[in-house]
Amino acid sequence: MHNPRSDMHLPGIREIILYGIAIICQLTAITAIFLSIYIEPKGEIHSSILTYFGITCGFCGSILGISTHYSNELTKFKTTIFDSLKEDYEKQENSH
Repeated sequence: MHNPRSDMHLPGIREIILYGIAIICQLTAITAIFLSIYIEPKGEIHSSILTYFGITCGFCGSILGISTHYSNELTKFKTTIFDSLKEDYEKQENSH
């Protein structure tokens, strides 16, 4: 019988896209902050840049958090189903 616990979780195309978007968004926000230091007035970061950075951090956190949460829930579900099937199989084997 196949054991889902033995499967390594390799990221699918959906996860790669989500993580890629999160990384790109975070890099653009960090770049915007560093660039704003050198744009007039020098040394001052405009509030719109800080707002952009905050929104981007929230967006990236939600992407990564939701993805991780549902990945964990799916793993729990697979484990529960596997354990249930294993118990049924063992009961069937013992009854014969």
